[in-house]
Amino acid sequence: MKKILLGSTALLGAGLLSASAAAQVELQISGYAQFEAGFVDEDGDAAAGRDYDFRQDGWIQFNARGVADNGLEYGAEIELDDIAADEGIEQDEQYVYVRGGFGTLRFGDKEGAVKELAVTAPTGFGSGGFDGNYGEYMIGTASTAYLLDAEEAMGDTDATKITYLTPEFSGFQAGISFTPTDNNKGKSGKQRTDEFLDRNDDDVIDADDEPLTRPNGEYENVVGIAANYAADFEGFNVLVGAGYLFGSAVEDGEDLRAFDVGLNVGFGGFTVGAQYVLVTEAVGIDEVETIQFGATYEFDAWTFGANAALTTEEDLAGDKVDTNIYSVGATYSVAPGLAVYADSAFIDSDTGDATVFLVGTAVSF
Repeated sequence: MKKILLGSTALLGAGLLSASAAAQVELQISGYAQFEAGFVDEDGDAAAGRDYDFRQDGWIQFNARGVADNGLEYGAEIELDDIAADEGIEQDEQYVYVRGGFGTLRFGDKEGAVKELAVTAPTGFGSGGFDGNYGEYMIGTASTAYLLDAEEAMGDTDATKITYLTPEFSGFQAGISFTPTDNNKGKSGKQRTDEFLDRNDDDVIDADDEPLTRPNGEYENVVGIAANYAADFEGFNVLVGAGYLFGSAVEDGEDLRAFDVGLNVGFGGFTVGAQYVLVTEAVGIDEVETIQFGATYEFDAWTFGANAALTTEEDLAGDKVDTNIYSVGATYSVAPGLAVYADSAFIDSDTGDATVFLVGTAVSF
């Protein structure tokens, strides 16, 4: 992500775009602002001054769209994320696209086909359950556990790439992505820092011989291939998807090999689903296996849900870490664009246990 600062001069300049260039392009602005309170009880947090904290989050997205005389649709998206006072703004995503009867071509910083078409277990309640915000409040032993973002764990990040998505045909859609390097740090993708002083059996270690987490920039020439299928059957709706990701290690270590498959079934206000993710090769690890499942129920302005993610990570030495994350929560829509929510996450890991309770409010526009 790129750090930028927006001032009045820049905004004024954007407003003075030539009429000839902007007349054919429509601009939409959307965003999200969130305030949250978290309470945590975890192992290994003796240094913490308290067991609670407040946090905020937000993003702004600019979407430009135009249609050529021949019907070709084109546009761009810029998403500004991690908005914090006196600290600037992070540019999270930026890409341009063209769309027509041939499908969609997308160029820039955006997750690829694997994440675009993935089918995960339901997370649309509270802060997201196992895919939620509980990790923001953890500093103890459990915080070193494998905190799940399945597709990013597979390597499908926002790095600059080209993605092609087919048109939807009878509920079926497929896609493919190509990423030269997963950290956008030049043509070789190589990146060395003072932390990475040595390698031992392809495992990255620091000066105290302690394993380090995988740094950015470990892979190049990453290809993602994915597809999903959606259909309705007399009151039931089904969504199934699968993806495969592979890339080459930049330096010594294992190449990337990973895949996922997921299924959701909806009926009435209920949605149930599951996803399986397997990383069979990656730098610093031998294998990561994640099984996630969950359910949500929507009733009037309420959404209730529960989900779980069960992960086993095995390093190159054969040592395994099991991490199970269980969550329950609810969201209430107070008014259009305004919601309040609460959820609890229970982390049971070989590296330590934790319980996190969150309450928050958010405005979407």
